[in-house]
Amino acid sequence: MQVRAHEFRSQDLVAGDVVLDFVNTVTARDTEPIDWLDSYAALVSWARLAQLPSAALPVLTPQALAHPRLAARALADAKVLREALWGLFAALSEGGTPSPEAVARLTDSWRSAAAAVVLTDLAGRLEPTVTPETSGLAYPEHYVALRAVRLLESLPSPRLRICGGRHCGWLFLDSSKAGRRRWCDMATCGNAEKSRRHRSADRP
Repeated sequence: MQVRAHEFRSQDLVAGDVVLDFVNTVTARDTEPIDWLDSYAALVSWARLAQLPSAALPVLTPQALAHPRLAARALADAKVLREALWGLFAALSEGGTPSPEAVARLTDSWRSAAAAVVLTDLAGRLEPTVTPETSGLAYPEHYVALRAVRLLESLPSPRLRICGGRHCGWLFLDSSKAGRRRWCDMATCGNAEKSRRHRSADRP
């Protein structure tokens, strides 16, 4: 898998859930996968765009600079979780059963996150959350792991899709009324596929 620097933009968040958006930090899974998380700083950049609790994020950058080896390990662990989630959700999208290895890896991250959980008062309601103070540099991984388990509890599997566009392979939740969405985003993969078909039709 190639690793390439990337400037995260709002167009990169089209999956309908932060967990799937995290999995989609690898693009072109259907051809030659490209990993956009080339550094821990890139992970923080993605987390900021994905609107992980913003008060937590400024703490991570100085921690990573002060402890580069720990940051590298945290990034590697987050990527291992990401690939396990890809295998898990890709299998579910096709009506299959996730591999025991993928389930075990999510379980490991979830248990690690659960050990760092604190109860936070959110608008008068207590909710289990993680913070950089409890999770350290593993905060993004822990946050995604907790959210992944919640997503699996309520996941509408028939609405889980893998984009049909070339050089994509992103996961997304189909929120359309008809439930027939094929593309992660019509403005990118959908239009690109239409253009490809038109070019093919115009050839003699």
